[in-house]
Amino acid sequence: MVFTIGKNFHVIHMSDDIEALDAWYDDVFGVTRWVTNNVSPELCRIASLVGIGKLCIEPMQPTFDIEGWETKPLGRFYKRWGRNWHSIAWYVDDVEGLTELRDRLEAADVQLLGLLGGRLEHEADAPEDRPIFTHPNSTLTQLEFMVPIRDIPDPRLHPSYLATWWHDTHPLHIRKHSHFTLATRDLDHAREMYVDVMRGTVLHEGENDLLRTRSIYVAVGRDDVVELAEPLESGTPIADYLDANHHGLFAVWLQVEDLGAATRYLTSKGVAARVDDATSSLSDPTTSHGVHWGVTTREIPGDTRPDW
Repeated sequence: MVFTIGKNFHVIHMSDDIEALDAWYDDVFGVTRWVTNNVSPELCRIASLVGIGKLCIEPMQPTFDIEGWETKPLGRFYKRWGRNWHSIAWYVDDVEGLTELRDRLEAADVQLLGLLGGRLEHEADAPEDRPIFTHPNSTLTQLEFMVPIRDIPDPRLHPSYLATWWHDTHPLHIRKHSHFTLATRDLDHAREMYVDVMRGTVLHEGENDLLRTRSIYVAVGRDDVVELAEPLESGTPIADYLDANHHGLFAVWLQVEDLGAATRYLTSKGVAARVDDATSSLSDPTTSHGVHWGVTTREIPGDTRPDW
């Protein structure tokens, strides 16, 4: 049996004000929405699920009004890192594949966590299809793997879902989500995790002139490309991020038709550029709810994914 990582489930955007963050996603990206302000007393969090084409974002905040919120995993993350990208979640096709992936991660000494934190234990009566979570020290950011569940119907999986609206109608004219940038100071370890252990495919290696990094672009799953980025020098956005965060999900990028038109639109929405060049623009996180969003016209060499 060979496990298959499928479509992205979501990327968590941690906030301290989910109502403001939800409104921002509606205003800037014209998201489709299938969960709004879902409260989990167990996890002490409020979350939504919104779609930008084939990419799903999970805006989230701790439930500050529930006693003990800061002791839960999501609350501890917020207390330490504040508004930030939190994690990436992927679907795995079936229970057998999820089990194989779990065993493969454990064999590579990746620490696996339960839903409420702590090491994942293999109890005999535990459901086989429960999600697995990695410790971010092992995989640069926390990863979640799960089989699709009926309780959260994902409209992107329905044949009638039209991701092309974000290209044809939305002012950003998004072709597809380009990639996720993961920041690291140990590129060899990152390659081992995403290529050797998770069976990703290397598309391209080289220097990223905008971010001043040595980068490896890896196709993971059916939809996604991950950029593993190690800084070449200090004083750059990635180096500054690593000084503050040690490692993590640094940025989410969208590929657009026209960079000038896209940046003018984002500027009209109050999103300013931190760095840019002729093909790419990366937001100042103080203008994009604490995280880096990027738009680019650049094609990743070797990337054969079709446009939405």
